[in-house]
Amino acid sequence: MTFNQIWNQAGKSINLEQLATELVQLRQAMKKEALEPEQDIAVSDVVKAEQAAKAGNGAKVMEHLKSAGKWALDVATKIGIPVAIEAIKNATGMKS
Repeated sequence: MTFNQIWNQAGKSINLEQLATELVQLRQAMKKEALEPEQDIAVSDVVKAEQAAKAGNGAKVMEHLKSAGKWALDVATKIGIPVAIEAIKNATGMKS
């Protein structure tokens, strides 16, 4: 499935403006916790997703959140940012 398809399915329930705000919070929390090189890469992917959200490009948001992966979801869950949690679940296919 392409990121455009993922966005077309998930985008109806995701507000990009709210997502961008939550991705700022996620980025800051991840930066505090990052110890491994892979975690630094995940932080970079969240930054790219944040930029794409601010630009209104939902498909790119999904692409970058998929790359950010499970650790991003774990941190988002820990800090309680529901729009980002939903977006990451959709991007990674971890939807419940």
